[in-house]
Amino acid sequence: MEKTKPSRQEKQNLVDNIKHGFRPEDVVVRITPLHKKSITQMVQLYNVPVGQPGHRFVEVNETYRFGYGYREGDDMDYPYAWNGDTLYCDSTIGHGAELDDLCSVDFNYDGDWTDEQKEDFEDKWYNGDPEDNDGRSGLGWVYDYQDTWQIEDEQLLVDGPFKFDVMDKTHYNKIYIENWQPPKENNEEENKND
Repeated sequence: MEKTKPSRQEKQNLVDNIKHGFRPEDVVVRITPLHKKSITQMVQLYNVPVGQPGHRFVEVNETYRFGYGYREGDDMDYPYAWNGDTLYCDSTIGHGAELDDLCSVDFNYDGDWTDEQKEDFEDKWYNGDPEDNDGRSGLGWVYDYQDTWQIEDEQLLVDGPFKFDVMDKTHYNKIYIENWQPPKENNEEENKND
């Protein structure tokens, strides 16, 4: 039987496993805001594409007292991914945001909205459609019942300061690094040259 040499990627994966106990593609970074009311579920909706008659757009921001955002472990080596007072997270990454205690809902409208249309939209957002036997409201109403609104964008906005935990992507209770610190950008060389 002929032995084959490991590829460069296989060698790198082995080094990552030995050094950290995990590979970046096998983990997520949980982002926890340190202050209450610092996580917002943002969704942007439109009824018909821009430029078509009757185009309407709305951005809904729901702010919660508690919750999490997640980023892919592949982002761990990039300092710029962790900069800023607000971090934007894809709500489909991780183990769930566990949003708790809704504090406020803000609607930002654009396009050909009448006051009656705004009132109807907000009523259905808060209370669901009276025709819906399941009484779904909010994003449940958007995803599972109505067919007028299309999702343009959906993200979790987490306001700092933050706590970062490196967690296994598939096992919710396995934390590799608690209080992980993102890498710092190396600006010292740039500052010396200025």
